[in-house]
Amino acid sequence: MQTLLEKYKSCLATRKLDEAKKTSEGINSVITNGMNTTGMELLSFAQDQLKNGRCEESIPVFFAAASMFHKEGDLMRMSCCLGAKGIQGANTKIIKRDATMKDVVKRHVIPLMHDVRNLMLQVTTASEKDKSWWMGQVLEYIAYSAQLVDDHEAAKRAREEFKASCWGTKKRNTGLFGM
Repeated sequence: MQTLLEKYKSCLATRKLDEAKKTSEGINSVITNGMNTTGMELLSFAQDQLKNGRCEESIPVFFAAASMFHKEGDLMRMSCCLGAKGIQGANTKIIKRDATMKDVVKRHVIPLMHDVRNLMLQVTTASEKDKSWWMGQVLEYIAYSAQLVDDHEAAKRAREEFKASCWGTKKRNTGLFGM
């Protein structure tokens, strides 16, 4: 596994984003199909990677954890994989360390965040209210990451989508978000 994580980091550093995507998919496949682990163990491992400065290596593990939580219908933990102690946190640390990585985050990592968002949309076991809440969190994480890479238009779109989702749900579920 460590070899794949190092290969992923190398692909990001050398801007080989197609290869990084394939490596990330391989990591996800190995973890979700070939390892006897839980989503919580993966989330904890990824957060440890992030705390120890292995930001790039944490990204595909967060994605794999989100995939496992998707199978459980756990929107809250899927959202955690993208937040400040998840991929958004990795994005922040990567860019602080090397501002030239903004393009990598924009072209590779933010699309992974959208992939998790799309997985969340497929969860059928959550209430509409819960789905809207956690989707709003994820859209805010995506907007924050887009802002980090100076993609202000994408950040604005994510925030507008969040507002539209909240107001649409508000009309159906009075009291959501205290609006």
